Amino acid sequence: MLSVFPAHAPEDAPFAQQLTAFLEAGFDARLFTDDAVIRPGEDLISTAAMGLTADILVVLMSPASSPVRWPRERWEPVFFEQAPQSNTRIAVFLLEECLFPRLLSRKFKFLDATKSRLKAMRLLKRWLWSIQLETSHVTLQSADLESVYQELADQPGTLTVPGETASRFVGEAAGEFEAVFWIPAHRRTLAQIAGELGAQMGMTLDGPLEENCPRIRAMLSTRRCLVVFDSPQVAVDSILAHGRTSYLFTTEPVRVEPLDNSLAAARRLVADRRYPEAYDALLRLLDAGAEPEACARDLIWICEHWGRIEEANALRVHLSASPMQQLRLF
Repeated sequence: MLSVFPAHAPEDAPFAQQLTAFLEAGFDARLFTDDAVIRPGEDLISTAAMGLTADILVVLMSPASSPVRWPRERWEPVFFEQAPQSNTRIAVFLLEECLFPRLLSRKFKFLDATKSRLKAMRLLKRWLWSIQLETSHVTLQSADLESVYQELADQPGTLTVPGETASRFVGEAAGEFEAVFWIPAHRRTLAQIAGELGAQMGMTLDGPLEENCPRIRAMLSTRRCLVVFDSPQVAVDSILAHGRTSYLFTTEPVRVEPLDNSLAAARRLVADRRYPEAYDALLRLLDAGAEPEACARDLIWICEHWGRIEEANALRVHLSASPMQQLRLF
């Protein structure tokens, strides 16, 4: 978790608090906002020097914060000698036009907020994510996606949009999130949707579906992710967490991936420990009369893993029963 020191004038404290709330909602950071205000007898240069104990120094430039004079012998050592020594990265955030050494805007991350503070805050957040995740995803924001950014990127939220809109937003705003998960959900069961989401998140979901869903919710509640449900036809409320993750639903399918309903595919799910999906797939194969002995054996193994001993024993009876007896059991 990065530490951020937003050096600012007392007159700019309301915006500093707004920026703090914005970053805390959309980024994993420790913000030292209260300690970053210019104290009596100090100025922006001395306050910036104090901020070199943080990972990130954000200098909020305005007529209120900019010193009347910028003695080179004072600011140059702070920004160009001490900052590299302390491994502190610097962002210059221009709130209002004012006088300051333009070398700072050329050498460090420069964010011009004179026209739109919201867009500058988003760019700052994206820059912080790029540092945290060691990426360089930078794209421009389409004006017609402003409402989507407000609902999903600026804060945790849920939205339903056309597939084309979802695709463009993901392409542009991936840098706004810790991670983006696109789930092909069209014509999929809840078990398949939860299994795919868990797999993309790197989770091992080998319990029954009713146990796996709370685990997914717990993970999503603490992470700042975007989950795209591509045109689901079943309710997914049981895996939605009320936390930091945003959810995007498409009104029509964008990525339709064909399902492999073979025994080999079911066994791959078993090998990947995606047991709820494998269980459903094996039951469908068993009902269809496809390789009943093999399906029953794999189902017995899953049921025993889940502690469903009675169901496992019923399947054993099924294995030894005559075809007519099997029909009565299932």
